Amino acid sequence: MIAAIQLGLLVQLLAAGPLPDPGQFICIDRLSPRVALAYWPGIDRRCNLTAIQSQKGLVIIDTEASPRVMAPIKAKIEQTFHRTDWAYVINTHAHDNHCSGNSLFKGAVIIGHENLAEDMQWLIRRQTEPDWKRREIDRYNAILRDLRAALPLYAANPMYTRLIQSDLVFYDLFVQDLQQGYEVVKPSLTFSDRYTLDLGDLTLELIFFGKGHSNSDILIYVPQERILVTGAIAYQQGRVPEIGEESHLEDVHRFIAVLDGLLADNVKIDHVIPGHSVPLTRAVLPPIRDYYQRMLKEVEAARQQGLTLDQTTRLLTLRAKFPAFRDPPPRTYGYDHQERSVRNLWRILNEEQPLMNADTRK
Repeated sequence: MIAAIQLGLLVQLLAAGPLPDPGQFICIDRLSPRVALAYWPGIDRRCNLTAIQSQKGLVIIDTEASPRVMAPIKAKIEQTFHRTDWAYVINTHAHDNHCSGNSLFKGAVIIGHENLAEDMQWLIRRQTEPDWKRREIDRYNAILRDLRAALPLYAANPMYTRLIQSDLVFYDLFVQDLQQGYEVVKPSLTFSDRYTLDLGDLTLELIFFGKGHSNSDILIYVPQERILVTGAIAYQQGRVPEIGEESHLEDVHRFIAVLDGLLADNVKIDHVIPGHSVPLTRAVLPPIRDYYQRMLKEVEAARQQGLTLDQTTRLLTLRAKFPAFRDPPPRTYGYDHQERSVRNLWRILNEEQPLMNADTRK
């Protein structure tokens, strides 16, 4: 009965027009007095934003999918820390739910890898190319319709009903920004390899990971807090790592070297903050490092043995070779990433380490 009453009130709210206050959905998890994790829960949708207070001001790592989405999160963080002196914004990469709220942080220095500005150009094209813009608006309006249609199906589940309501508010704000457009603010401070940000009582070590999930992936290590923010490098427990279309052999070697460095005995890590799941621990890092090492070894061996790409792909399944990882369900993000990574690594080795006296096997 209570669930039915809650659902009835929710349907009335939706029918009336204005959606509920977004602030009620924002979660703030304190990791320490200086660090908080902010996120907007939804059905299969979460993006972790790491907020840090320091002697030199507030820092936010990643800024969600659009300014309207970011605004209530920013307000909640300011309420949590009782201050508004934003000094730095750090973007782990250029996917929209990591850098599209940058414009809200006027006066703050925006930091990212030197590839970030070019990577962010797609956000401008999505707003200025009419066909692309229309497709995106249609896509997210369809999500809103599906969410509204799902409400009656979950009348007996208050927790799931609230997640649907949360998603409705999130996507409504996001579609408004897609329709009206928003300012895309690119980094004003960039680096190529590593950069140390001195915050007085804290230091943030920014590390370029290499071209994999994107062309601008970075990790942020906070030694005083024993925290590693990974962006999309550690996505969630069991999610297969990536070797992307833009990856080169030097990137794959860099993936391994960076993870080796973070796994050194003198690097203390209690919390690993992934882009899109609950916080993890240092234990997730060795399997990621080992994945890249074994992929490189196995694909090189397959080529030397004269196997084809198809044969190699069938050989290097997660279940057979990488039991620490699992295939996501069909039609969900990451479902084909293992096949994609094998294909990309095969291409990389063909281009950069051609076999002696052998044709290019396909």
